Amino acid sequence: MKVRPMKPSDRQAVAQIYLRDRQLYFPWVAHPDITDFNHDSRGEAVFVAEIDGQVAGFTSLLPVMDFIHLLFVAPEFRHQGVGHALIQRMRQEAIGNLTLKCVIDNEAALKFYAHEGFTIRREDRIAVPANYTLIDSAQQ
Repeated sequence: MKVRPMKPSDRQAVAQIYLRDRQLYFPWVAHPDITDFNHDSRGEAVFVAEIDGQVAGFTSLLPVMDFIHLLFVAPEFRHQGVGHALIQRMRQEAIGNLTLKCVIDNEAALKFYAHEGFTIRREDRIAVPANYTLIDSAQQ
């Protein structure tokens, strides 16, 4: 597996991974579209995990804030270390401690982030969807 900056030729595969998850797991998004990725990642540093020439997942970072905005793994590549590899790359890119937000009801993601060393810093039950802000305690 290789984690590298996204190339223009990766954009369609990354957008498809993003769209598929939003359609399946983001009921608060009224009309997910293939173009959402371009809008939602604007100004962010995007990295892809590649396995055998295929985009297996991606993450985006707001470098100024060390904030992981997006992290998605294609279903066929889950439980193969892709998320871990993406987090490791983000740790290399970050200047300070990484932070991210995770939907409170996303138990699988919360378990993954806890395993990676993230802890809950803040809770926002008023937001739609309700979420936690997590901080990378493994970096401290």
